[in-house]
Formats: sequence, C-alpha cells, structure tokens
Amino acid sequence: MKKSIILTTIIALWSLSSFAQQALGGASDITSPEVNKDQTVTFRLLAPNAKEVKVSGDWLPAEGFIPGSANMIKGENGIWTYTTPALPSDLYMYSFLVDGFKTTDPSNVYLIRDVATVTNIFIVGGGKADLYQVNNVPHGTVARRWYDSPGNNKKRRITIYTPPNYESSNETYPVLYLLHGAGGDEEAWIALGRASQIMDNLIAQGKAKPMIVVMTNGNNAQEAATGE
Repeated sequence: MKKSIILTTIIALWSLSSFAQQALGGASDITSPEVNKDQTVTFRLLAPNAKEVKVSGDWLPAEGFIPGSANMIKGENGIWTYTTPALPSDLYMYSFLVDGFKTTDPSNVYLIRDVATVTNIFIVGGGKADLYQVNNVPHGTVARRWYDSPGNNKKRRITIYTPPNYESSNETYPVLYLLHGAGGDEEAWIALGRASQIMDNLIAQGKAKPMIVVMTNGNNAQEAATGE
C-alpha cells in the first residue's frame, strides 16, 4: 500500500513538474523585439482578430505627455509587424496598442515599472548603451535593507550597490547617493536607471573607482516602493 502511495505521489509530482516546464517554456516562436544589425528594431505581435495595432515608444515624437505611436502592418498569419528607422544606442521603452487597449509585449520578458506604468524595454548597443548591458565583467552586489527612520517614525527600505569583492575587502570605499526623480522610489535607479550594470562596467573599464551606491526613497509617506 505504501509503495502504491509513493508511486502515485511521484507520478503526480512528475506530471506537475512537466506542466510547469511546459508553461515556462511554452512561449510563442515570435521574436519581438528584434534588434537588427543596422540598428533598426522589428516588433511583432500575434493579434489575428485585431482591427488596428500600434507600437508606442519613447523614440517616436511625443503626443502631448505620452510617447508617440506608429501603425503596425498585419500579415497573412495574423502577426503584426513594425520596423523602426536606425536608432541611436540607448535604452528604450515601448508598449502595444491593440484596438486602443494598451498592453505589454508577450514575447519580451524585460519589463520595468516607471511610477505606476509597466512597460517593456530593449537596448540598442554600439554606443553609450553598452554600459547598460550585462557584460562579462566582475559584478557587484545589490541589496535591499530596512532601516529605522526616526524622523518619519517608521521602518523604511533602501537599495544599496556594493562593488565587486566588497564582502572580502577591508578597504574604505567612497559613497555615492542617488536620489530619484518625481514619482520614483528606491527601485528607480536599479531598474530604470541600470545603476548596477553601469557601475560594474565603469569599474571594469577603470573609468570609476569602486564605490558604494546608496539609492533612497525620497517619498517620506512611503515605507518602500509600491508592492514591496
């Protein structure tokens, strides 16, 4: 009886594991965005029943206070496509508008939150954005810490970058404090600002001294970034 129960449990767990792997690996074969060799970028979205699909991104001329948008072209297979002109090296944010409904790109796992907006990102290399990439260099450590804030009478959260080999070093390091812009929080410089990637790359290139970077939450009404 015990052997039967154990065998049944193993089969059940194996089935669950197989389903989980299938779910994680079951993304479509659509590549989007695709950064081409000529620094143009191609976006693709499967939306066979949509009447209109647009891509909205910060490389397009702004429409008032929001990023501009461009019409995508529908193919026979129900996949809508759009290719940008050649873009300067930078980090870009974008989203799709499907019949007026704003949505993220299901083929792109790279997402960031800017205040209350969640958007996809991509990087065009070959210039300044190479500093934003995760390159094969020694990496520092990013930690989130809770601390007492007597002036605000609460526990608050802070993000700290320490350089490579900090944990095993007895050196004294300079400290850089970064304060976010309006609407940001202690996650802004790490997520949107790519602070850890920039520091890793600058230190590896000898363009910056190893240092501690402290990123605070400037909103005294918050204990931490939204959702944290």
